[in-house]
Amino acid sequence: MERVLVVNVNWLGDCIMTLPAFSALKKEYPHVYTAVMAPGRVAEIFEKDPSIDEVLVFDERTTHRSLPAKLRFIRALKEKRFDTAICIHRSCTRILICRLAGIPRRIGYHRRKTSWLINHKVKPPAGTGHRQDYYLCLFEAAAIPVKTRIPQVFIDDDVRHRMYYRLQRPEHTHAHLIGVQVSANWDQKRWPAQSYAELCDRLISRYSCAIFFVGTQKDAPAVSAVTEKMKRKDFYDFCGQTTLSELAAVMENFDLFISNDSGPAHLAAAVGIHTLVLFGPTDPEVTSPRGKYVHIVKSDVPCVIPCYKTDCKDNFCMSGISVDEVIETVQYIFDNE
Repeated sequence: MERVLVVNVNWLGDCIMTLPAFSALKKEYPHVYTAVMAPGRVAEIFEKDPSIDEVLVFDERTTHRSLPAKLRFIRALKEKRFDTAICIHRSCTRILICRLAGIPRRIGYHRRKTSWLINHKVKPPAGTGHRQDYYLCLFEAAAIPVKTRIPQVFIDDDVRHRMYYRLQRPEHTHAHLIGVQVSANWDQKRWPAQSYAELCDRLISRYSCAIFFVGTQKDAPAVSAVTEKMKRKDFYDFCGQTTLSELAAVMENFDLFISNDSGPAHLAAAVGIHTLVLFGPTDPEVTSPRGKYVHIVKSDVPCVIPCYKTDCKDNFCMSGISVDEVIETVQYIFDNE
């Protein structure tokens, strides 16, 4: 292999899962030129990684939605003369783009829809394992052993220093800084706003901490639904105020990050901080962040988990998680910190 293109997935948490593959690739083939193809909303995750030489932004929902835009992308990709494409993304469009760009070796899972475009087919792993293992198996099938599976996110020093001083304003005279993500990409993965409000009030009172709500601007209404119910006001709303790399730099200053099963939970684990994740309709054995300081809280419900039911009316798997359970886990983390 001389020039490798990794066609990555669209979602933050899943992209973070793939990061160990790039360092493994460089370790096995030090002189290989490695590029990653991903949407713009996750591109920053890859930009400072020393194992990645180039990030190619492909966004089918916006920039490359039209056929002429796709054709321009294919022409530009062809000029880069990649010899191998590792297709993590299952999209027929993306794999076809690699074929039309003349990439001779295309590695991917054997699937009916795309098998005619993949010329190095890999049999999917048997059973239901962690999604990261599913992604990394493609690299191992290409003779790239991935021995270390804990992701690491690289942050530019300028960004790190800027966000550090942003968090050191005079009013931040708290014993702990705790980050909280109350949103998720579908409603049934969200812990109730009332539970988050009670949790944050109790954390502020018990640990003399400041709460930092994070997320995109789209998450702002979910944060407002929590803060409107809070009695204590020792919180800061960072929704829509950071890029991904800035969010990672902010997270480095947190003593703890609490989140639903979401992309920011994976980001927090990847920067190496204590990360407490609340699980309901999804299975931590499949999608939990991987890291040294990951803590899982889930309720014991008589349901088949994971269910992925986006229309569930009961949602007891999330509402059944008590504030006391979460506080107990926080206490355990601080006692053993």
